[in-house]
Amino acid sequence: MDVHDINNLTDKIMKNYLPNYERFFWISLILSSLIFTTKSFSEEANLKINISNLEKPGVLYFSICRDQAGFEKTVKGEAKAKTCINSAEEIDLKNPEINFILHHGEYAITLFVDFNGNKEMDKNFLGIPKEPYGFSNNVIGKMSAPPFDQAKFLVAGPTMQNIELRIGIPKQD
Repeated sequence: MDVHDINNLTDKIMKNYLPNYERFFWISLILSSLIFTTKSFSEEANLKINISNLEKPGVLYFSICRDQAGFEKTVKGEAKAKTCINSAEEIDLKNPEINFILHHGEYAITLFVDFNGNKEMDKNFLGIPKEPYGFSNNVIGKMSAPPFDQAKFLVAGPTMQNIELRIGIPKQD
């Protein structure tokens, strides 16, 4: 076999087999990108929060927390925790809902409606809330906020939390 025969053989291989390898490469690339794209989207889901018992419009302050420490800091009004999503939004009687895209995991929500615009929950001299507030799972604490373990819920797909606002000390069920 001389150099000329080797060149002819190489040309034959390139013409006959390269298109198959090219097709294989492109198909593999497309399939792998679809698999990885699907995986990244499947790790997030929509959280819809419906607010009930809203008597008048105001600014809704809320925190969506991933852990107990962040939840406790938020409830006590201390520094905003890095493990919480903190936000404030105008809310009205016509559309009392909020939507968030969250990574799958456990969360707990605390919220209140500020009617007078002072950016904090007003309380009376005994520390009892004078503005509406609520927690995920509609849990209530005993003379304080509920613990994270009672308020937590799982986001593993589209999730809805219906939170009923309360003022003062709610009756224990």
